[in-house]
Amino acid sequence: MPGDKLQDDNFTAADENLFCLSSAKILHRAEKLRKGVPKESICRLRVPKSILYEMDGDIRVDGNSSSIFWANSKGNESLKVKPFPRNCDPFAMNSVREFSVKSLPHENGSIPQCTSNHSYPAIIFATAAYTGNFFHDFTDLLIPLYLTAHRYHREVQFLITDIRQSWVEKYITFLKNLSRYEIINIDEAQPGHIHCYKSITMGLYAHREFTIDPLMPPLGYTFADFTDFLRKSYSLERHILRKHEKSPLKRPRLLLISRKWSRKILNVNETVTIASDLGFEVIVMDGGDVPLDKFAQIVNSCDLIVGVHGAALSHMVFLPQNAVVIQIIPWGRLEGFCWCDYAFTVPKAKLKYLEYQISLEESTLLSKYPRDHPYIQDPFAVHVKGWFVLKDVYMDQDVTLDLQRFRGTLVEAYEHVNEYQ
Repeated sequence: MPGDKLQDDNFTAADENLFCLSSAKILHRAEKLRKGVPKESICRLRVPKSILYEMDGDIRVDGNSSSIFWANSKGNESLKVKPFPRNCDPFAMNSVREFSVKSLPHENGSIPQCTSNHSYPAIIFATAAYTGNFFHDFTDLLIPLYLTAHRYHREVQFLITDIRQSWVEKYITFLKNLSRYEIINIDEAQPGHIHCYKSITMGLYAHREFTIDPLMPPLGYTFADFTDFLRKSYSLERHILRKHEKSPLKRPRLLLISRKWSRKILNVNETVTIASDLGFEVIVMDGGDVPLDKFAQIVNSCDLIVGVHGAALSHMVFLPQNAVVIQIIPWGRLEGFCWCDYAFTVPKAKLKYLEYQISLEESTLLSKYPRDHPYIQDPFAVHVKGWFVLKDVYMDQDVTLDLQRFRGTLVEAYEHVNEYQ
């Protein structure tokens, strides 16, 4: 089989030289490995956001040369892998280190000798591209890592390429709840240091932006499972709001995300006043200056999170079930991708989703462009020019909420959470 055949997007398991696990077998793969009977196999899997490879057998990792050697009985083949789950985003993938996977016969003398033998599987992935943006940390890494690693019950090791140490430090609580082994910066391996495993996953399972589809491999996981895992990992007290917990003395707690740079709410103080008058206890934060473990506790103590569309709204993953998320959608016909990022996901976390769409009069865009400007007259003409143009035009606006109109959304949220207080 030609080496580039494995990289062909149209390649299927019909080729007899590629063993592809069925979805059902993927579910039981970790259990088989614990019994010590891995197959000599490689499987190329494609899910909406990523292409990844599952390998079993005699696998040797040379991080110094970004090479993986698969010693097997099938002969000489090779493929290239970038272990990051944004396969359809060339801009992001350009920043990802490429690994060479070489399939060689056992008797081939060029296969390096093992210096570290591991009895547990490994997962190779990159912390590249948009890593550091809170939304992308979740959609590109944390959710995919959960999907890929959870089935191993912490009996798996992470080999990270393009490592960003600050990212590892920020999410170390999460990572330790998925793996009990040392995290290896595979790019800094010493020459001749070869890590050997019986099983490796190159890349991560990633379904769609900020969500989990239980019908995609690995089958059966839900977004509610993921948020439950987060609450347990960070030792959060509140897992669900229950109706029998109602207390007339307790005011529902509202977290208002106040952005610092763009898409700011210009009348924050007035918004706090109207929310307080309705009966909410209001906290105003952006989360950027607070350690994640502590901010997760703060979010979990709240019954409602409110914010203009952006990465900080992703903190909703720490809310207890039955809490409310209000997404404020900026002007510019942005509801489509705002829905994709949050509206479709929030209910899957067993939270109530509400939204408030900004009118043109509430946006600072009118201070930048006259009403007859093409950016105001035809937003979709901007959309078709691509994300970066759209971002420059519409994502830097600030908003002044029409408090009378916004009050109606807050009332709906209050009526919901008040049932559980």
